[in-house]
Amino acid sequence: MSRKRRSKAEETARNVFFIVVAILVVVVFFNLDLLHKGDSLFSRTTVADIKFSGDLKRKNYAPEEIDRMQARLGRHGKLVQEITIRTSVQDAYREVTPNTEILFDIRVVLRNGFVFTTPPRRSPRRDLPAGVMIKLEKDLKAYRTIKEQGRDPGTLINTM
Repeated sequence: MSRKRRSKAEETARNVFFIVVAILVVVVFFNLDLLHKGDSLFSRTTVADIKFSGDLKRKNYAPEEIDRMQARLGRHGKLVQEITIRTSVQDAYREVTPNTEILFDIRVVLRNGFVFTTPPRRSPRRDLPAGVMIKLEKDLKAYRTIKEQGRDPGTLINTM
């Protein structure tokens, strides 16, 4: 009799332990965004996606460069949904060095569905992330100015 009682008590204790562990896992899982300094793990609305096409792919950028671009894009988190950086190297057979001239343009998709593409620009590889962000911020400023004036912007915002 006492053995049955003890095994039943052990089973109850084990079940309570598993329930507490499950609740703890759920609480930790849904509070992971606290570990990411406010960026929500479950919604991708905090930082726009950065995509790369053309001659330079994501692997050609240092993680620090991508982090800096995403940090600067974070300022426009409510406006920008996605950007695609399209790059072209003049001599595809030559090694890309910090002094290599890169042609780039940016395709921007805003959260309201508006899409625009910047005209191609030239930049040395070492200045490419900064050049992309400067151009993007100029175009977003122009977009906001046009919207504040009550007009609808065209498909191309040209702020050379």
